Amino acid sequence: MIPMIVANLKMTFRNRQAIFWNLAFPAIFILVFGAIFGGGVNDSFAVGVTGTDSELRQRLTGALEGNSAFELSSGEQAAELSRLREDERDVVVVFSQPDASGTPVVELFYSETAGPNAMIAMAAVRQVLLESSGASANLTIEQRPVEVVELSYIDFFVPGILAMSLMNSGVIGLSTTFVSFRERGILRRIKVTPFPLWKFILARILSSLVVAVINSAILIGLATLVFGLSVRGNALLILGVLLIGGLAFLGIGYAVAAISPNTETAASYANLITFPMLFLSGVFFSIDTAPGWLQPITRALPLSYLVDALRAPMMLGRGINAIWLDLVVLAATFVVCLAFAVRFFRWDATPR
Repeated sequence: MIPMIVANLKMTFRNRQAIFWNLAFPAIFILVFGAIFGGGVNDSFAVGVTGTDSELRQRLTGALEGNSAFELSSGEQAAELSRLREDERDVVVVFSQPDASGTPVVELFYSETAGPNAMIAMAAVRQVLLESSGASANLTIEQRPVEVVELSYIDFFVPGILAMSLMNSGVIGLSTTFVSFRERGILRRIKVTPFPLWKFILARILSSLVVAVINSAILIGLATLVFGLSVRGNALLILGVLLIGGLAFLGIGYAVAAISPNTETAASYANLITFPMLFLSGVFFSIDTAPGWLQPITRALPLSYLVDALRAPMMLGRGINAIWLDLVVLAATFVVCLAFAVRFFRWDATPR
């Protein structure tokens, strides 16, 4: 009995996939989610300052600028309140005209659905205001909740799932299928026919995009019927984002296929690329909650840009002006990866 147990243990530890799924996979979950959620609230607070220029405003601005816990911005009142509604500010401080007795009036605007960050930021700003004024009796502070667009987690979640679906079908699905075509000699047979390879590749890209759009429409319809998903943006803009995002990950898929000698290697490379993006690109949670050292890493991942480009119109109703940079990055990803794939393309499975 004991020798059999030992033999089974040896077989288990020789199986790299078993080790990964039994040990490494859960460990990565702990490390990733612990890094993102283990630190509590963010270590900085976004505060907007606007309104009448005064000595008190200058004192507050100076105090906040000298404190690394605050990210200070100044602008027009309408613009700052708009950013508050879009969850880009924790608190907006508005300096109003003094009242009839000459007492300075300061309004603290916050989201009516404010989380712990906003509450802490508001308490801190209030304390700085009182210290800057010299005495609380000489200052009127009014707290005003701002109505925000009512969002549910499904409104946040669905765009991330759409992005994940595009990534998986483009990187994993296309790369393994294309390498399989090479292994089975399909590409070699196409080479000796009058049918050009570029038409074969283009047909594959177009068919993949059609499937991606149909899948996305089904997922959106399902989420709308079952969970009451609210899509606020322009449908044509969302369609354009899906197409450009699909192209970006199809390009990555072709790049993986170009350097993979067989389907097993292609699957390994594809998972190596998609797995980190799945958990570091904001699919399941906002990357704004991630610690500062992790933010540059998340912004280097193509999936982050697709998630942002889908959430902005679907969840917040924003236009193309809010996502043009995301679209440029995705388009550039497609061009660079396709050029890489062409450079290292092989007709058959025989190494060069």
